Amino acid sequence: MGTHKFKIIKSVLGKEIGPAWPLFMLKCLLIKNVPFKNTQWFKTRGAETEYAKRLSLLAAAYTQLQKKSGRENALAIMQKLIIPLGCNETTILIESLRISPEKSMDLLIAYLNLVDTKGVGRFCKSETTYDANVCRRVVERCLFHDFFSQTGMPELTAFFCEVDRKFYTKAFPGFRFHRNGSWENTIAFGKDHCEFVFESRLRIKE
Repeated sequence: MGTHKFKIIKSVLGKEIGPAWPLFMLKCLLIKNVPFKNTQWFKTRGAETEYAKRLSLLAAAYTQLQKKSGRENALAIMQKLIIPLGCNETTILIESLRISPEKSMDLLIAYLNLVDTKGVGRFCKSETTYDANVCRRVVERCLFHDFFSQTGMPELTAFFCEVDRKFYTKAFPGFRFHRNGSWENTIAFGKDHCEFVFESRLRIKE
């Protein structure tokens, strides 16, 4: 676990649970295989399975938080955890690129390619098209939705959609990021695919 990730968990759980937060996390680690057993990855191996295993800790934490403080409070705490943790992971990816931010479209496409080769995009079904001013990406299979649906907690998937919204808006200020009319145009909200649209702000000014 990276230092920044540890700080996020400590900050959120320390505030919500108090000094006992390390014991809470230890219990989650011990029981994380319980939700994982209900998924398609339980008896498989490979990179996708390892990625899914990481999500099982979030599933275990959500289960324990519901027992401790009820579903509504648990969901609010998970939102405080998932969004900064997700933004931290995506930030690490983009920082590995060596492209000037001034070359906005080049940076965006390079980042999306990196997501598809080293990030969660490896395990999703997507298609990306672009020209000089607009990049569109359609995701037809979402690993987060598959995993949390199979563990009985699909409501957590929407927080990963919010990660996209916060991360892309900050990381690519040269674009207006939207989901083609509604932030709910994602699989998490019942659509058959997720919409990603990046419009160059230079084009918008024209």
